[in-house]
Parts: sequence; C-alpha cells; structure tokens
Amino acid sequence: MLTELPLYNKILVILIDFVGLWLFIVVYSNKIKRSLKLTFLAMIGAMFLWVNFAYFARLIGERSPTIGLIFLKTAWFATPILFVLIYFLIIYYLNKEKRYSSLNKIIFWGGLATAIITGFSTLVVENIKFIGSDLTIVYGKWMFLFLGIVFFFMCMPLYVLFKEYIYCSTEEKIKIKYLLFGILFFYIANVIFNILFPVFLNIVRLYWIGDYSTIILLSFIAYAITRQRLFGIRIAFTATLVSLIAVLLTLDIFLFTNSLILKLYKSLVLVLFIYFGYLLIKSVLKEIEYREKIKKAYDLEKKARQELERLDKAKTQFMLATQHHLRTPLTAMIGYLDLIFGGTYGKVHPKIKKTLLKFQASTKRLNKVVNELLDVSQFQLGKKVITIQPNVDVRKILKDIITDLKFETQAKGIYLKFNIPKDLPLINADREKIKVALANIIDNAVKYTPNGGVTVNAKKTDSKILITVKDTGIGIIKSDQKNLFNRIFERGAGARTANTTGKGIGLYITFHIIKAHHGKIWAESEGKGKGTTFYIELPIK
Repeated sequence: MLTELPLYNKILVILIDFVGLWLFIVVYSNKIKRSLKLTFLAMIGAMFLWVNFAYFARLIGERSPTIGLIFLKTAWFATPILFVLIYFLIIYYLNKEKRYSSLNKIIFWGGLATAIITGFSTLVVENIKFIGSDLTIVYGKWMFLFLGIVFFFMCMPLYVLFKEYIYCSTEEKIKIKYLLFGILFFYIANVIFNILFPVFLNIVRLYWIGDYSTIILLSFIAYAITRQRLFGIRIAFTATLVSLIAVLLTLDIFLFTNSLILKLYKSLVLVLFIYFGYLLIKSVLKEIEYREKIKKAYDLEKKARQELERLDKAKTQFMLATQHHLRTPLTAMIGYLDLIFGGTYGKVHPKIKKTLLKFQASTKRLNKVVNELLDVSQFQLGKKVITIQPNVDVRKILKDIITDLKFETQAKGIYLKFNIPKDLPLINADREKIKVALANIIDNAVKYTPNGGVTVNAKKTDSKILITVKDTGIGIIKSDQKNLFNRIFERGAGARTANTTGKGIGLYITFHIIKAHHGKIWAESEGKGKGTTFYIELPIK
C-alpha cells in the first residue's frame, strides 16, 4: 500500500516538473552561449532527480523500504551536484572560467566525489524508517562532514558573485541581484527545512518546502540569463509574493474548503486578489521604468556634459597654443616695420613704403584678432585680464577711436558725431582694455549702419560716467537681445547678413572687460531696421 501524501504535494510536484520543462525550453530557445545552456539543462535534471525521487521515496518507502532508500539516496546524490552546477553556471555567466580555474577543479572533483559517496554508500544516509506516515532518515557517520562540504559549495557561488559585482556594469549588477535573490531564497529554504528542522529538531513534515524551492532558484536564474533588460529585484520580489499568495489561496479552495458557498466566496476573493496583484505589479513596473528612464537621461546628460567639458578644455588649450605661436612672429613683424618706417634701415622708396603700410595695417589687424582670442581664453579660464591704472582719460580714448574710424565712415557716407564734455572726469581703469571695449561697440555701430550714422555721448552721473553709442542701423530683434553678450563665435541673423566677416567675439569681450571694471553694459533696440543704442556705465573709482 502506498503512503498517502497530501494532495497539494502531488500537485506541486507535477507543477514543478512542468515549470522545469518550460524553463528549459525558454533558456534553450534563447541566444545564449552553449556552456550556459548545458549547465542549465544539467540543473533541471538534478532538480528532477531531487524533487521527484524524494517524493517517490516518501510515497513507496513504507511499503518497500529498500526501493524507498534507493530513491532517497538518488535524491541526495543530486543534492551536491545541483550546488556544484550553481557554481559553474555563475562562472560561465560571468565568463570567469580562467580566473577561477583552480577553484573550478576543486569544486568539480569535490562535488563528484561527494555525490558518489552520498548515493552509493551508507556514510551519509544509512537507512530510512517511518514514524506514522512521516519518513525519517537514519543518518550515517559522515553526515556532518557532508553538511560541511555542501556548505562550502553553497558559499563559493556567493563569493564569486560578490567579488565580481564590484566591477560589473549597471545592467550586469541588476542581473547579479536576480541571481543572488534566487540563490539566497533557495539556500535559506534548504538550511531551514532540509537541515535545521529534520537534522537538529527532528521535524520532517516540512521537507518539501526546501526541496520545492529549487523551482524558485531556476526561475530567477532563467530570467537573469535570458532577459536583455531587467527591471530590478523589487518587481521580481513583488511578483513572487503575489504568485505565492495566489497559489496558497488556490490550494485552500480546492483542498481545505468543503462548503460550496464558501468555495465561491473564496474564489471571488482569489479573483480580486489576482486582479489587484496585477495592478500592484503593473504600478511597481511603471515606477521602476520611470526611474530607469530618469537614470538613463541623467547618465546621458552627465556623459554629454563631461564630453563638452573635455572639448571646451581642448578648445581652450588649442586657442592658447595657437595664440602663443601667432603672437611671437606678429610681434616681430610689427617691430621690424616700425624700425623700417623709423629710418633704421635707410630711406624707403615711396612705392615700397605704400606696400609696407598695407602690410603693416594687415599685420596689426591680425595681431588685434590674436589679442581678442587671447582675452576670450583668459576670461573663460577665469584669469585676471585687466590691470587698473589711475587717471585714465575716457574722453581722449573716445576721440582716438572716432578719429581712427573717420575714414571708414566717410567711405560709407554716414556721419559719426560725438558729444563728450571737456570736464568728463578721469577714472581708474585699464586704459588699453577699456579702449578695446569702447572701440568694439563704436566699430560695430559703424559696420552695421548702412544709412544715417552714429552718435557717441558721454556724461557724468553720480559716481559714474555713462557712455551711449546710438546708431540708425539694422537694429536687433528681441530674440537676439537676451543673449547678446553671452554668445561667442556666433552672431545674430541680421548681423550675419549685413557683415559676413565678423568674428562674433567683440561683444563677448566687451561685456567681460566692462564687468571686470565693475561696470554695466546693455543694449536697447525697437527691432529690425530701427537702430540700436548701447549703454556703458563705468565707475569713476
């Protein structure tokens, strides 16, 4: 007569077998390396031996103790093999076969020897006996040695996973978490229900919880090695918890409830639980997906920012190096031209002098560009560019600039007026830099004024002087006014059309020079074709 086991036990064994076959099909149909597939297949085989033969031993052991003992030893034979296979699956999954080659040999041969001794001797499992309907194992002399070896096999996969976790990518870390969750769940269930309870407390009725936890282990491993995109351990834990509760509710309905009305009521509760469980899993999934999107966006932005910073540094270094190599020969050329015009090398023929004057003008223009680029680099690096000097005459600087631009305004047929009081106070400033800043503004006004002209005014206001440069030129559209002084190497659409040779750095340099003097600069324009007025405010001291 067969021992009568609970119905749920039979159902769970059949369910585990079907799920195991399904997991194997899923893993085998995925594009993963052959060693992983074969190892997982071997794990499925070891699970079948463990779960089914442990079940058969309890089913027929009371009637046929010898066959029951063979079945139980077969299940115990599979136990160390499954732990060894867990280790090798981790090794193959992480591609660390060479790194742990010595440990691999120890685990393999140790596991094989332990399985053979357990399955074919009485050193670990000596016999079986039944107390009531419960199968009790009579342990052999090497039982505790067996437990120590198995504990070593259990620790090795965890050792490898924790060691490699530190160096893995974010995606790989998520997969390792899945593996750890499945392995730890399996380990805890086995330590409690297959070792602590039966060996030390003599409680044998709950063995099946430890045995059947293998399916949880295999499910997590299958998911981790087949999925390219994982949603984190939270969703896995939530889904597992909901599934376990649903299974328990189902068993309660079919095994422990006799009343039809109560069955219908509990069935309704089960349906509602499954529905709300689905909503719970869905909400957790959405939250995790949302967090992943945020993290990916953050990582992308961080990477882009780092790349921009790298390019910006490279650009700055290039500009500094270029300016250094340009300034040296330009300074030499300007110096030699000054010597020639000063008569150091004798009298210069008028025709040659005319050509040399053009050459001098071009060289000075190029030197001005190089100095501007150097100023841009210095400002961007946050370095001090100005050297404050006392008693700087802004009126004289403005007059010199206007004188220099007179030829250009006459050639264009526009006026260049100025109204600068003779008593304009002297200020503390860097004379050369202030001249560059004011020259940029007035020169721009002349360049972008095809008709009419430019008017320059200056006056004292409290402890400051206010300079205004008003033109009747192309104007500035509203959208360009916001970032007028922040842009570098780019100009507004109107400016590009009116003058194609501009560099796009004049206003940037001017803004930073005025700012370094604790002054203010701003522009006002009613729009395209309506002229522009620039305001420059400088402290006297």
